Amino acid sequence: MLEHDPTLAINVASFCVLLFVLAGIRHFSRHSILPSESWILLAGLLYGMVVYHFDTLPALHLTPELVFALLLPILIFSSARTLSPTEVEQHGLHVGFLATFGVAITIFMIGMPLHWLMDIPLIHAMLLAASVAATDPSAVNSIFQRFRMPEELTALLEGESLFNDGTAIVAFLSIAVVALSAGELHAGELTLQLLWTLGAAVPLGMVLGWMASKLILVWYERNHFAELSLSLVLAFGSFLLAENLLHISGVVTTMFAAWAYIRVRGKPTKKESFSAYWNYLNELAGSVLFFILGVTAGLHQFPLSWAIPGVIVILLVSRASLIYGSGLLFRVVGQPLPTRWQHILTLGGLRGAVSCALVLMIPVNYPYREDMLCLVLVLCLFTLVINPAVLQIYLRKNHL
Repeated sequence: MLEHDPTLAINVASFCVLLFVLAGIRHFSRHSILPSESWILLAGLLYGMVVYHFDTLPALHLTPELVFALLLPILIFSSARTLSPTEVEQHGLHVGFLATFGVAITIFMIGMPLHWLMDIPLIHAMLLAASVAATDPSAVNSIFQRFRMPEELTALLEGESLFNDGTAIVAFLSIAVVALSAGELHAGELTLQLLWTLGAAVPLGMVLGWMASKLILVWYERNHFAELSLSLVLAFGSFLLAENLLHISGVVTTMFAAWAYIRVRGKPTKKESFSAYWNYLNELAGSVLFFILGVTAGLHQFPLSWAIPGVIVILLVSRASLIYGSGLLFRVVGQPLPTRWQHILTLGGLRGAVSCALVLMIPVNYPYREDMLCLVLVLCLFTLVINPAVLQIYLRKNHL
């Protein structure tokens, strides 16, 4: 008999089983108080706990490459294609403040108490704070689109998560250099790096999106194989070109590439194949990401420590202080945010796979790596399960 390697067949069969499980969870959770993404996360958590005790089952591991190279580009492009640039521009002050000063304030508000709570050097506490300083764009996109909210509020939530992700990654990498090599952190260099990371990403994304859309229009290939394939190439290509070659924000580049593409192509209707195609990719990527995040948490050991409930309280207090404090500032400058919106923005402080991926980028021999990963996973589980449930109850009572 001919010899063959069964690895591919096993992997395909495993993926089919995963798809079946994800489809079942999405079907039976449609009327649940929790969005399906939260149930998928909990299912992954349960599976990870089972694998931890029975290692004969296939294990899934969250890696930075899986997040940044495979799943995040799909989620960012899909989110941006439905996000109106005009609505984001209307809240430019709010988004800009939360994505820059808001991230810096959050790092200090989380890092300082962690320095005392965990009894670790301040720079290492700041590194952990930087990994969770920004709301996660993949989590916000996947979960908050399930709720019915004013379009302007949705634009503000998603705009904040998309822009502050780039800021937080720059801050994390800069602090990591100091924490891991005992270097110095210069505010001027950090500012220039941030300006380059975000400033260069905008024109690059616009040029790539414009070129892709013009090609589709010349080919007369809207809603056909060529457009669906090239739009996927645009999502991955813009992200990987920005992150791996130019070392600028892949999130912002992909977002502006999607905006430019839709602007030239024309906004697709819900009945077009383009919309159905990207809706499916968005749900598939989000489902896989949340399941693997849950598996990673299930495989991890969580020691009993006051740091676990402590870091949850610190995150909640820092998020509430930032939103309500900036709300007072916005009122002073004549651009107030409704109080109900501030409540929702506070609950919108979701942390997800991006935070975990950043911590996993730290070398294995780093002494605080496992402690950081433990606390980040706790924050992900808490904000992705508790926050959506509280938000659902709040929206039902207030009829927003």
